[in-house]
Amino acid sequence: AMLLAITLAHAELAARGRPGLLLLDEVAAHLDPLRRSALFERLESGGAQVWMTGTEASPFATIESTAATWRIADGKATRRD
Repeated sequence: AMLLAITLAHAELAARGRPGLLLLDEVAAHLDPLRRSALFERLESGGAQVWMTGTEASPFATIESTAATWRIADGKATRRD
């Protein structure tokens, strides 16, 4: 959680009012549901475009209605509705 806090603080400082892009690999899998919810709220209010990866869809279930999700398989990216 400390590394994630440092990463988010750095991203905010680096953007300095410009639109940002944040790439987070497998971040949701390492958090309990309460901290995951807090992370998603922080990311939503941050103003940056955020791309998160995960090997399972379940950690992202709470943001399915507001996030674009993609499935990558066999060399193809397919948007999930």
